[in-house]
Amino acid sequence: MIDETHQALLKAAAESPDQLIARPSGLNARAAKALSAKLCKTMLVIEVVVPKDQPHWRTDERGPIGLCLTPVGRESLGLSPDAPGSDASPPVADARSGRAETKARPGTKQALIIAMLRRDEGATLADLMGATGWLAHSTRAALTGLRKRGMTLATARDAEERTVYRLADIATTEAR
Repeated sequence: MIDETHQALLKAAAESPDQLIARPSGLNARAAKALSAKLCKTMLVIEVVVPKDQPHWRTDERGPIGLCLTPVGRESLGLSPDAPGSDASPPVADARSGRAETKARPGTKQALIIAMLRRDEGATLADLMGATGWLAHSTRAALTGLRKRGMTLATARDAEERTVYRLADIATTEAR
């Protein structure tokens, strides 16, 4: 599952006060992406937004993204799952792949889609396309992204036989 090199990275993170895994020097972007995906998939680490001066693996619109050791990762090293105080920010990524997620930022198109799906009447693909200005394939991709984040979408037909989408479990979705 995890080889000695990966164990060494995890051990170094466990010994650091912030529990962040430093990206090995000389590791190209493609290899770093593959390694971080592997570690996140095994639930040994999670992605977190970190300050610019902290170890990070990539940068996106939120800023630098680092890898933080999880309690599962600490247990895999034979350590207590309780980590010393972490300076890293809360997790930011996908819960179904073993990572936590964030709420949609207010005012974004994703937040607009979620609000429309929460309505009693739900939303059709045409409604969502009109509200966001996206084409059909982009709108469907956004719905797929919500499913990947763990949200359950229910579909039904309206009186005009159009597919209507709704969030099936609002209590679970609001907790995300």
